[in-house]
Amino acid sequence: MAAGVWWEAMPVLNFRFAVSLLAVSSFAVLPSAPVHAAVRRSIAVAPGPLDRAIAVLAQQAGVDIGSAEPGLEQARAAGVKGVLSASDALDRLLAGTGYAAQRLGPDSFRIVRRRIAPRPVRAVPKPVVLVVAPVVPDTEPAPDVVVTATKRATSQLRFPGALTIFRADGIARVGADAANGMDRAIAATPILQGTALGAGRNKLFIRGVADSSFTGPTQSTANVYFGEVPVAYNGPDPGLNLYDVEQVEILEGPQGTLYGAGAIGGIVRLVPHPVDLARRSATVSGGISTTRSGAPGGDIAGMINLPLLRDAVGVRLVAYNLVEGGYIDDVLRKLRNVNRVSTTGGRFDVRVAPAHGWTIDAGIVAQHVSAPDLQYAERGAGSLARASLLAQPFEQQYLLGRIVVDRRWEDGLHLVSATGLVHRDADSRFDATRPGRPNVPIAYDTDERSRLFSHETRLSRTGKDGGGWLIGMAVIHARDAYARMYGAPNRLRDIVGVTNRTFDAALFGEGSVAVTPALTITAGGRLTHQRTDGDPIASLKTTNFIRGRSSTRVDPTLGASWLLTPSLAVYARYQSGFRTGGITVAAGVGRVADLVPDSIHVGEIGLRKERRGATGLAGSVGLSVTDWRHIQADLVDRTGFPFTTNLGNSHIRGVEASVDWVVLPGLLLDAAMFLNDTRVSDPDPALRRQVGTRLPNTPPFAASGSIGYAWALGGEARMSVDGGWRYVGRSTVGTQAPLDVSQGDYGAAQLGTTWSKGRVRLTGTIDNVFDVRGDRFAGGNPFALAARNEYTPLRPRTLRLGGAVAW
Repeated sequence: MAAGVWWEAMPVLNFRFAVSLLAVSSFAVLPSAPVHAAVRRSIAVAPGPLDRAIAVLAQQAGVDIGSAEPGLEQARAAGVKGVLSASDALDRLLAGTGYAAQRLGPDSFRIVRRRIAPRPVRAVPKPVVLVVAPVVPDTEPAPDVVVTATKRATSQLRFPGALTIFRADGIARVGADAANGMDRAIAATPILQGTALGAGRNKLFIRGVADSSFTGPTQSTANVYFGEVPVAYNGPDPGLNLYDVEQVEILEGPQGTLYGAGAIGGIVRLVPHPVDLARRSATVSGGISTTRSGAPGGDIAGMINLPLLRDAVGVRLVAYNLVEGGYIDDVLRKLRNVNRVSTTGGRFDVRVAPAHGWTIDAGIVAQHVSAPDLQYAERGAGSLARASLLAQPFEQQYLLGRIVVDRRWEDGLHLVSATGLVHRDADSRFDATRPGRPNVPIAYDTDERSRLFSHETRLSRTGKDGGGWLIGMAVIHARDAYARMYGAPNRLRDIVGVTNRTFDAALFGEGSVAVTPALTITAGGRLTHQRTDGDPIASLKTTNFIRGRSSTRVDPTLGASWLLTPSLAVYARYQSGFRTGGITVAAGVGRVADLVPDSIHVGEIGLRKERRGATGLAGSVGLSVTDWRHIQADLVDRTGFPFTTNLGNSHIRGVEASVDWVVLPGLLLDAAMFLNDTRVSDPDPALRRQVGTRLPNTPPFAASGSIGYAWALGGEARMSVDGGWRYVGRSTVGTQAPLDVSQGDYGAAQLGTTWSKGRVRLTGTIDNVFDVRGDRFAGGNPFALAARNEYTPLRPRTLRLGGAVAW
């Protein structure tokens, strides 16, 4: 019998006979039946209706689960996650639901209602009052949190490194709707920072490894992955919407051993909800927003999951549209709210399970971003206003195709083969009008064309007590063209841009050995051979200019995890990484240069605690030391023209801490901080930097915190309220004039509330409660920086009312 849930496969009148028949046949073949239920597997079942949660568990564990009990669709499961046997996972899933599991055979179970001995009840009049009680979570020990970005199932407690995980059902609500997206994750942790140029143009920074505010042809310091495939190689984060994303995992870097070039700051991995082969489901989410002194906005999104052939073939369709109302006025062109942003996209996934243990996932992600103007303001032009002669639009078309083959054996062996194709086109315009000639408009346009092919095949096995191993190979072929034009808007002329073509092939491996039940040692390395060829371009037509460069390097890793108690572990880790070099735009018009690869080495130690009950404390504290050599950075010169260079070396010292405290059932507090010191040493003499200057976009101190409380209103109704606050310390856009202008040094608060009953959820949020103006990490228009009056304000106080319905 195929693994799955079979109460829907026959009428209830025939069900008890089927269960009896299954029990007899199971015991009859017991000696030769495969013992699936005892095998430990990576299980990840999200909270939700019990019948759906059981269906997902049956599929993941490869067992049969049935029931004739009514009410399973009304009961709610708290979810379960960890490397567990089917029996243990089912027990944890059913805890607190009023149901229990009975084993019928080696790989089959029946769900029955728990029998509770009757108690004498004294009759009392039933009061007519509103019942308000805290939501009491499961009192069973919390399951291990599994980190998937490590490319093999790893317990969060035993992972030898710093990491942060956000889930859609957490207080940050990442992925619950189409609004805000990555901004929610950035607001929830000081470890993750980002620029504010706008969707599709932002850069992400992890743990202070930041190069500049400006986007150009260089690789980002933080790689973003959608599931198993990268979303880009060079350039900014394409800004994929996070709707229907199950969780966001942030692995602090570098991650050169597992992820190769570009992951010098770390990894941001978006984990989408997979196709459910057992149950039809759908959700619709939407909201409207209003911004003080700005234009209204709104969002709408939906998801449909359809099993076409139960437990064998299914599809999942996601679509969304988000409009962020503008709030910047242009006094010269007499326009209001010019910085409106529209994001439209979706996802189509197909899952096929051709045989036991096999899954094949294929999908397409498409997104279009359109912004008619930039979101910077100028001091002296009025409140949230500027004066520009030209509109400065941005448009991005993004397409990602992926196919992932997954094979799991009963002995814990796991094979993953993932292939991705990325197609990104982006066009930008900046107002390059000269200050002395305000009536003669000059435009500066960029035309970006990025193509990426990636493939990785790996084999792993996770053992007990944190042991296990991983081996794999990866191939990447990337082509990034960066064309530029300059002049009068109707008579633009080409100026030199660049095309970089990179071929990257790598072999990597990592192993963990449990020296004792408490101590696990991890070691690994990545052997990379890379070749980069660059050409200057005009109108995307290429001619050979600089001879290609080939390089071969090894990036090792060494880590240790020592379990002090069942819920407390200390870790240590060393790892290295690099970014590729190649031809790039140099300072001045019509010049190119050969960029030197940069490299990074990080050592860190830390302490991590997990909560093992319904209430209690969880958290971590860590210290890190970073040596960053030949830092690559996209900058602008005094006239506003972008260029890329190696700006020197840096030593970064950081202290980070986070705490997650369930004070009592329903009441949650969390807080986090990051303290760092970044200094530029051995600077490039041509850039006239002083030794000891701090890196840009790296506030010496950042912190965040939130508090939330949830309670029951009676019946299925639930209510929750939460509030959060984030502080970003002072930094600068750059380290030399005209970029040495102050930014940051602000705090912003957020409030939210949620009411839910059954499959209906209503939400309300207020962002930037105190209407703080601030100055976010962004450069705005590079050609206006010389005036030193440009800033990028926070979005003013914004109220959003939203709702969602699930089927």
